[in-house]
Amino acid sequence: MNRSIIIAAVVISAAILVNGYFDRAARVPHAAQAPEKQPPVVREKSIAVLPFQDLSSSEENAGFADGIQQEIINRLTKVHDLKVVSAEAVKGYQPAVRDLREVAKQLGVANLLEGSVQHAANRVRVVVQFVDAKTDTHLWAERYDRELTDLFVIEREIAKAVVDQLGTPLSRAEEAAIAAGGSQP
Repeated sequence: MNRSIIIAAVVISAAILVNGYFDRAARVPHAAQAPEKQPPVVREKSIAVLPFQDLSSSEENAGFADGIQQEIINRLTKVHDLKVVSAEAVKGYQPAVRDLREVAKQLGVANLLEGSVQHAANRVRVVVQFVDAKTDTHLWAERYDRELTDLFVIEREIAKAVVDQLGTPLSRAEEAAIAAGGSQP
């Protein structure tokens, strides 16, 4: 065979192989070309109860605000259609030092409940704000000035108000679970 025919056959074969490779590569997506990961969908009926600010002047009240936060979370978790972030997950978000939109984004919720607690003698004041995290808008706020013996009533009223703000219908069992409380302080 003629040497130039062999060289031409090799060149043509190589061109066909290279063309086939690039044609196939153009049709098959590469791992590097994978679609971008979409952020998780945030459920509208989701909430994080942020740590309450303790405004009490006494050191003996340490943990009092945490107890109120825990109890509100506990009551809200009784609602089946509501996503409630755990107290452990929000522990690092200290009161009044944060961008609420960013906090909600990090926690994957649409709503936040923040508040403060004051306790003196046999009186307690709990102030809460229910916030739409997307718009950083206060949807509801309330101040509860009561006797310390009414603390569980306050916690129940706050949990019920949150559920009402979210428009979440409750079953009888869920209503009873929210209403149930611990022993008096």
